[in-house]
Amino acid sequence: MIILGKYVLGKGRVFMWETCIFDVKENGIAVLTLNRPKQLNSINRKLTEEVPAICKIVSENPDIKVLIITGAGAGFSAGGDVSTLAGMTSPINSKATFDASTAIVKAVYELEKPVIAAVNGPVAGASTATMMACDLIVAADTAKFGFNFINLAFTPDSGSSYFLVQKAGYHKALEILWFGKVLDSQEALALGLVNKVVSAEEVMPAAEKWAEKLLRSPLYTVWMDKKLARAALKNDFYQQAELESLDQVLAWSSDDFKEGATAFIEKRRPQFKGR
Repeated sequence: MIILGKYVLGKGRVFMWETCIFDVKENGIAVLTLNRPKQLNSINRKLTEEVPAICKIVSENPDIKVLIITGAGAGFSAGGDVSTLAGMTSPINSKATFDASTAIVKAVYELEKPVIAAVNGPVAGASTATMMACDLIVAADTAKFGFNFINLAFTPDSGSSYFLVQKAGYHKALEILWFGKVLDSQEALALGLVNKVVSAEEVMPAAEKWAEKLLRSPLYTVWMDKKLARAALKNDFYQQAELESLDQVLAWSSDDFKEGATAFIEKRRPQFKGR
């Protein structure tokens, strides 16, 4: 059990925060729902505090195995709240505002556990970075992806340019940013910004199906795969091959490897324990 401020976390409980809903299911899947539907779940100061706090709970609680992030109502998130952006009165104040927004993305990106984005509708601005910081992304066929910072004479923020270049490549990223493109779900899929497109009503079931499949996997290996994939973004072949070799030794030493090998010999489905 984790105690964080006034929140006590156990299995199978729903927590209503001011800007989020945090649902911890009995099976080890947790769902973080951005919950400002009237503002299309746009980012205000409170949201920048609550999402990192929830991610801290996810990181520290061994009962939580997989996190799904989605939005309440008609969309995932419209990015920065206009009233928050309008309230910036100085360079120091604006820097603090943008850093706070980046804290959401950092908190999601730094989680070692699998994170799935269930993009139920429009996502724009800084929230495109939150989405792309997740490990798997399933999107509604009605979703729109707004990288239209330039229409407000803004540059991309919260790491959105990093993820966009990594996923779409340098030239395509600049085309999207310079012309303020709003992509539909099929364009996002073709560019590798999302993994899968389904009907709007199937977004959460598809995300939950992925999460449940991960729960049946050797989670220790899943976590190492995530680390390896991140490292491959910056390593050369020799560095990556060495890291793979070291991680393979750790995998070989795990209980799950022993179970997997035994199950293979006995021709049965392995029962992995995540250790």
